[in-house]
Amino acid sequence: MQKKMKSGHIRLNKATGEWVIYAPSRRKRPQDFQKQSQNKDSRINHQNSCPFCLDRIIEKEPIILELVHPKNNHWQTRVIANKFPALTTLENPQRNLEGIYMTMPGYGYHEVVIESPEHQQTIATMSVEEVEILIETYHQRYLKLMEDSSTMMVIIFRNHGQSAGASLHHPHSQIIGTGIVPSHRRWQEAEAQRYFDYWGRCVYCDILAFEKQEQQRIIQENDLFVAFVPFAAEVPCEICE
Repeated sequence: MQKKMKSGHIRLNKATGEWVIYAPSRRKRPQDFQKQSQNKDSRINHQNSCPFCLDRIIEKEPIILELVHPKNNHWQTRVIANKFPALTTLENPQRNLEGIYMTMPGYGYHEVVIESPEHQQTIATMSVEEVEILIETYHQRYLKLMEDSSTMMVIIFRNHGQSAGASLHHPHSQIIGTGIVPSHRRWQEAEAQRYFDYWGRCVYCDILAFEKQEQQRIIQENDLFVAFVPFAAEVPCEICE
């Protein structure tokens, strides 16, 4: 009989090599979208009760990182621990066997990036300065989490809207640092290695050089970055940089 899961843990699928995270605590997340009604004041009601808007509520969660806006000296981004984490550092990264199966505790980092103090703000409506601050927030947390020798991968992601799995209206992103690497990432590394062994060149360098030469899929380019649509994009709006 299957045991009831009480704490988060990670299981390895022996048939596919994929690690699967089980996080029962995620069921307790607040759900703005489930409470939403046709009432024209629903957004205002959400804003009045938003934990990311009210300082007296956010102060209950220690602020890991805070960056301020240079023009008003008020906080622009804040990073806090996810109150309903999929992974936690209270666990450990030790792998275990359960019969023929491999498992490990749900060790890792799960943080929330509050992208703006404005409840109705989005990345699309932010100023260039505000977007720069947000990206710098990602950058600093990525470098910090990778200092932990048990962190093998850091994932930065953003769910927008109910269909994407977002639970709160207030603009926010999430950062996860984990001791596992998905098999599709390992596969990409293996393919890049095979390409190098065959051609003696970096596949990503070849792609970048060709795209810069063709200028058909380039979105934006400067001295440090090139953003472009992949030739074989797998999803709508996919961008590489």
